[in-house]
Amino acid sequence: MKKQFLRISIPGLVLILISLATSGQATTNEITDKFFSLFPTEPSKAVEYCFSTNKWYTKKIDDVVDLENKVKDLPRVVGEYLGYELLTEKTAGANIKIVIYIVRFEREPMRFTFLFYKPKDKWQVNNFSYDENIDEDLKEASKAYRLKENNNSF
Repeated sequence: MKKQFLRISIPGLVLILISLATSGQATTNEITDKFFSLFPTEPSKAVEYCFSTNKWYTKKIDDVVDLENKVKDLPRVVGEYLGYELLTEKTAGANIKIVIYIVRFEREPMRFTFLFYKPKDKWQVNNFSYDENIDEDLKEASKAYRLKENNNSF
């Protein structure tokens, strides 16, 4: 009876340990999904969560707290949060990724930029920033020389 119990419990224990080890490896989408689930009601907690993925940010806690306070104040400045949508996602090799979202508020849209880094086997937020300069980027992107139909690749 004991041998049968050990045969069943050891493989079960191994499966549990494997699932626990892999569940801690958040993807960049999981990180941003969690950020945006917190953001509507607790913007400062969203920023805190964002940087909690990177153990090195305990060294820059003053910068993070300052950013938390600024993000918490956004609704007072730009109105009610209305939602977000992915603008672009670019990689630089296998371990660096930049993900940019358009975040809609009543007064104007904002650009939220996440820079992710995977030093070993787990993604972490290396930098997060936001700004309202989307219109300048869109003007530049729509210039004639940038439009696909004007790119002659012979």
